[in-house]
Amino acid sequence: MGLDLPGSVSFEPLQAPFESASDALARFDERLRSSPVAEAFVLRAHFHDACAALWRAGEFVQLEDLVLHDAGMDVRTPTHELVRAHAVLLTRRRIADREPGWALTTDGLASLRGAWRPNGVACEPTAGSLVMVEAADREVDDEDYETILTGEFAEIDELLARTSRPIERIQPVPPKRDDSGLVYDEDWDREARLAEWRERLGRSQNLPPLMAASVALDAWEEIEPLQRSGWLGPLLAAALLRSRGKTRHHLAALHSGFRYAKYRRVGRDDLETRLIALACAIETMANADAKELDRLTLARELLLRKCKGRRTNSRMPQLVELCLASPVVTVPLAAKELRVSQQAATTMFDELSSNLRELTGRGRYRAWAVV
Repeated sequence: MGLDLPGSVSFEPLQAPFESASDALARFDERLRSSPVAEAFVLRAHFHDACAALWRAGEFVQLEDLVLHDAGMDVRTPTHELVRAHAVLLTRRRIADREPGWALTTDGLASLRGAWRPNGVACEPTAGSLVMVEAADREVDDEDYETILTGEFAEIDELLARTSRPIERIQPVPPKRDDSGLVYDEDWDREARLAEWRERLGRSQNLPPLMAASVALDAWEEIEPLQRSGWLGPLLAAALLRSRGKTRHHLAALHSGFRYAKYRRVGRDDLETRLIALACAIETMANADAKELDRLTLARELLLRKCKGRRTNSRMPQLVELCLASPVVTVPLAAKELRVSQQAATTMFDELSSNLRELTGRGRYRAWAVV
């Protein structure tokens, strides 16, 4: 077939499982393109994949705790595992919001693993700087112009100028880490391991997208470039699928696929067995995602029936979209997002209760999820 597979792996045993997985993934991505619950599915997939990433590392994180922690409404002190799951969640969102190939670039990978570029740092504009730029570009009226000419803000401008000069002279410093050997292995050469992984990634460019992503992921788990962020490998493989055009409308939740799959990686398995297992896991993930999409579509239709005949300024349709977008919704969370009182949120939940599942079963601190 003219494919440069690593080692002595032949293409024939891999053809059937990878074609089946590729078809399943392509069908689901095309369905997601025109689905009315596509955005809700993508938002929920971020949470599920973050929890699955910690599950693969041997930790357990409650989905409800992750949702509340992300909203800044923790009911208890966040655990170390919860903080790590939230880091996975934020990284997934960051990769999904950027250009398809950004995560695989040198700058993108350095940013994701928290390293500074030696030749300078490309700083992203902050919200404050955007406001200042917009204010500078906006035309001012005569009254504002006269106010500026009077020099009422001269002292403030002088103070900002004095504080900006020292800040501009500050050079970014690489983050310090514990090199005592208690947390990080002293002999762990991250740069050399990353260079080796990028070399293998380059050799897989002529492979089909799904096979290239599987080879890159297998190389990541074999080389282990980052000692404390092994969960980044499946996210980079998902970004590779997106950059190659295999998944145009979502970032594949590979962690969830590995959680559903029956195969567990062991050291004695050869490369051919591992690649076939990855293909089967991706197919399992695509089929499970298709069922989840069907479930959300049906739930949306049933919930929107409850909104018919209501006044135009009713917040219940917004509550329906919130319930679809978030795996778990509590009364305080709904009141915060919809900007209504907790009593009003409770009343709307009671009206939708026939199509929602209450998770707590208590009179206080109630939470609901889509059936």
